Amino acid sequence: MIEKNLPSAIRPLLKRAGLDAREIEIYLTILSLKIAPASRIAKEARQERSNTYLILHSLQEKGLISEVERGKVRHFVAEDPNRLLVYIEEKEKEMQQIHTLLGDALPVLRSITKSITDQPRVTLSKGFDAMKQSYREILSQEFVGAFNLEKVYEAFGKTIAESLFGKAAELKGREFVINNKAGKEYVKKQNSPHLESRLLPKDISFNSDILVFRDTVVFFAYDDEKTVVRIENQNIADLLTSWFEMLWLTTK
Repeated sequence: MIEKNLPSAIRPLLKRAGLDAREIEIYLTILSLKIAPASRIAKEARQERSNTYLILHSLQEKGLISEVERGKVRHFVAEDPNRLLVYIEEKEKEMQQIHTLLGDALPVLRSITKSITDQPRVTLSKGFDAMKQSYREILSQEFVGAFNLEKVYEAFGKTIAESLFGKAAELKGREFVINNKAGKEYVKKQNSPHLESRLLPKDISFNSDILVFRDTVVFFAYDDEKTVVRIENQNIADLLTSWFEMLWLTTK
């Protein structure tokens, strides 16, 4: 039986490391038992025996447990927990390789889903995770946009860049910010060499963000559902960029 005083944060942490719920229970059970056959592990972890063998095999592939033979019966023992760090490092290397390969494959993937030139592709997603994923994509490249910092702080607790990339994030682009207390403080402290920020006129206000990059326009609504509307069309992106440029020229 897994120790009752196990910190509550351990399971969520192992899940974030890449283990699923059944793997976590089996792994923690083996740590607790030190060494045991599959039958006892299944019983203590409250898992079906048939599934337990599959999970044990998965944990072996991850390098977290090993197999030994005692009296012609297979037993399983957990490796030093330091192997978790090795497993994470290997995953990071693999993801970096996948990132590079996907980057090379993007032109091919875009060609498959490419729409008619004048027909906008509109998608809608909801939820804070979808919002963060969209921001991460956009802010990783050059953009123009407009933000309401009060709404940003309510949702993220800090600037979007700090939340997603850390304080060392180097954004590239130009942005308008709503002229409120949060916006004024943000623009005053802004010192990024590749990002220029300006306050909008005081009588302009909205509760959403809008960003334009390449051929795409994205609207972020800070409503209860955290709605994200994405429009992929070069003509619409050019139109919004032109409006942005016109406003940029009339402000200081």
